[in-house]
Amino acid sequence: MSQNTAGATPFPLGVFVGNPNYFDSNEEASFEANFNAFSTLMKTTPQFLDQYGDERKPISDWVGQSTWNAESMAQSPVLKGVTPVIGLPMASTAAGSETPDQFYKDFAAGKYDSVLTNMVKAWADNGFTTQIWRPGWEMNISTMPSYAGDDAATRADWVKAFQHIYTVLHTAGTAEGVNIEVAWNPGVTNYSNAGNVIQSAYPGDKYVDIIAADVYGDVFPYGSSTHIYDWDKSGQVLDSSKPVYDSSVKQWASDPVNLQRYYTYPASNQWSLDGSDGHATTLQQLIDLAKSSGKPFAIAETGAGNTHDGAGLTDNPTFVKWLSDTLHQSGVNVSFVNVWDSNSGGSYGFTGSTDNKPLEAAAWTKYFGDPPVSTSTSTSTTSSTSLDSHVADNNTASVSHATAPQSATTQSTGAVETARDSFHFDFAPPATSSSSTPSPTAGVIGNNASAFQAHADANTGSQDNVAMARDAAHSNLTALASEAQTTAAHDAVTGHSTDAAAESAHNAALHSSFFTF
Repeated sequence: MSQNTAGATPFPLGVFVGNPNYFDSNEEASFEANFNAFSTLMKTTPQFLDQYGDERKPISDWVGQSTWNAESMAQSPVLKGVTPVIGLPMASTAAGSETPDQFYKDFAAGKYDSVLTNMVKAWADNGFTTQIWRPGWEMNISTMPSYAGDDAATRADWVKAFQHIYTVLHTAGTAEGVNIEVAWNPGVTNYSNAGNVIQSAYPGDKYVDIIAADVYGDVFPYGSSTHIYDWDKSGQVLDSSKPVYDSSVKQWASDPVNLQRYYTYPASNQWSLDGSDGHATTLQQLIDLAKSSGKPFAIAETGAGNTHDGAGLTDNPTFVKWLSDTLHQSGVNVSFVNVWDSNSGGSYGFTGSTDNKPLEAAAWTKYFGDPPVSTSTSTSTTSSTSLDSHVADNNTASVSHATAPQSATTQSTGAVETARDSFHFDFAPPATSSSSTPSPTAGVIGNNASAFQAHADANTGSQDNVAMARDAAHSNLTALASEAQTTAAHDAVTGHSTDAAAESAHNAALHSSFFTF
């Protein structure tokens, strides 16, 4: 069992609830209220706060943005002693910027060393003696600006860039007398054109301090959205002789056994625990990497209760308990778990009175707050009080670890992982106090459950279509796209043909990616 040795919570706790704003008293007051609400619910003050570089800005502005972020965090009275966990883009999407691959080559060649050095200095000058950096976070999500690439050559450039960034960050930290930790941080996804990034984009143990994962409770099971293999009712075996199918994602997701199996094996289908042909990256695989490499493990982003996937799991304690059980049973050293308690770009907030997630909120408190509760280390558990009972008549939490697949056949519509935020990039000091963090646009695919589900239904069996839908959803989280751009992206998704895809030898193996936010 992995425990937090630094405090009473089961794992060191962090959060994203928005951004402090030293330059706007109204925004700062809103941030403090959100942070305090989370702290009150969890009965402890978070030790970590997610922060982000803005890839929309030219790289020449990144130091100034870091200074602004660091000053805002340092001046916020509720953040004393809180450590920043900083998402560092490895490419800029500003107008006129070079291609991502050229950015990777330039980073590796040292072109931006002064930018990296001065970003570290900006945080150090504001008193942050420990800084955790996440260069190119969620590099296996194709809509991320720091996507590692579909081809081996681009991924090799990405790896060289990461290695150089790691070295420069540590050198800068030594010069400033601060502790630098660098996390390699994929997203848990049921498909990526970059393949399983543990094999395709891992920079090597020498260049990694923490293995991190972003994992969310959104569900996009492989298979037709109107004909989904019910793992529980089919006897919890692959390719059951008496298969039972559900007619909707909502029906399928009403059984916590199906959910837990999906969270553990997000690329599973009726015949295989990995219908992606090796293009998925699971939470367990990342945990295993941390253990085999002797690295600490972290959850850099996690959340539940979003509804763009059509499952209707607005109040989802099942995911929270599954995550807790998985971490406890893993035996891995957990550095921190940062919870996404925000509705920026997706309905992941749970502490607000209007969030209407009493069971999920109680689960976050029970399994990740203070005081912790004892957690069974068995692989099969049954909930008696059952925070999960609201989602199913059958509360059994047992999940069978099925044996080798009997067939590699795939019939999936696949997964679009999380649609989270347009959010965390509104960081430039406003000229006036009128600006605020933007709300999700109505036209955004990732925040439009009906539009996404209609697309999924129309493209049953087309794995490339699913991949594009996922990516479109994910992109809405990573950047503030205009409504016109989003509409165009949606048109491209719905009009995409399987004939156009060459991303997988498995006839465009189905895939789902998450987002970042």
